[in-house]
Amino acid sequence: MKKRYPLLILTLIFLFGNPNSTFSQSQKNLTIVVKDSQNNPVSGAVILFDNKRLKRWTNKRGEYKIKYDKAPKEISAFSPKLGISKVNYNGKSKIKIVIREANDLDLQQNQNVKNLDAKQYKDIYDYLRGQVPGVHIGPSNAISIRGFMGNPLFVLNGGAVDQDVITSLVPTNIKSVRVLKGPEAAIYGLRGSKGIIEFTTF
Repeated sequence: MKKRYPLLILTLIFLFGNPNSTFSQSQKNLTIVVKDSQNNPVSGAVILFDNKRLKRWTNKRGEYKIKYDKAPKEISAFSPKLGISKVNYNGKSKIKIVIREANDLDLQQNQNVKNLDAKQYKDIYDYLRGQVPGVHIGPSNAISIRGFMGNPLFVLNGGAVDQDVITSLVPTNIKSVRVLKGPEAAIYGLRGSKGIIEFTTF
């Protein structure tokens, strides 16, 4: 009987000795490769899962590796120089996102703020203070539209994004900014209830 104990102990260790074994098996690996229209790697691109920015950036090979528990429906890649591109995620372990120089998303028309002397602004918040009337920059760079409480909806080249993405914008890359509120914002439904700031990049 005593000889069976070591085998029993080893079996218990195998089954229960690693409390993270079940958790790690539930995670899936994903490699995202970001390229430009010439098939060159895009380094320093921000990756978003369902418009939520992830913490790191693509490396010099344009790669971003991550483990996830819940698969996103949509993955975006944003480069301050090139723009933003989105793809529907199909569950594969490796995907490629191409950011074309004019952006993959439709550009908005009828802009009411143009990119004038953008070099004088140190960041996007300084740019908004100096260029966009009706936009208030509060403590910790909280952005609001005059007459509304809370953050507006941010739209970059036709796609809704988090403020983290807007923070990454370089003023010299901004082609125009448009502020929408009231009936103009109705196109975005409830998401536009606190106003909308649309950004278009070169």
